[in-house]
Amino acid sequence: MGHQKSLFKQAAEWGVPFGIYLSAMASAFIFSDKHIALSAFALAMVLATPFIIYRWLKKRYNAEEGRTSFSNLWMMGILIFMCGSLIACGVSWAVMEYLRPNFFYEQAQHIITQYEATPERFADGMQEVVTTLRMVIEKQGAPRSIDLALTGFWFCSFAGSLLSAFISALIKIFGKRN
Repeated sequence: MGHQKSLFKQAAEWGVPFGIYLSAMASAFIFSDKHIALSAFALAMVLATPFIIYRWLKKRYNAEEGRTSFSNLWMMGILIFMCGSLIACGVSWAVMEYLRPNFFYEQAQHIITQYEATPERFADGMQEVVTTLRMVIEKQGAPRSIDLALTGFWFCSFAGSLLSAFISALIKIFGKRN
């Protein structure tokens, strides 16, 4: 077994391209209401994410000749997601702050319009959501771009932790070195 990079260094190095990937995904979601093809692109990226993480974690597992513990694989996945999410947070903030400054209001107005057009398509509690959105629009109380971006950071980090735990378990259970 050759000299391996530390878990933290390797996770940071993989976290940078993953951050670019997550930034592209977030930007595609932000603009998907303006360009419908971006919805399919973003969805494909979401579906590809577990395979990307699996590939990196499996690469680390193989490089360490199958001696990597579950907790090290899991930590690697968490760190990749946190590094990537941090980059995507900054990009998402910039996109919402400078390219789509009315993003939240536009989305809220779209939900209200859809509900008013066909209220029977929505769940019972949707009227409360629409009422709340109307109040937010009237009082200009929408979350700031940084609030939305940081929420995305924490969501992605948490979801990435869960996904990494699952993938790490799969690798440890079925991961014969190859």
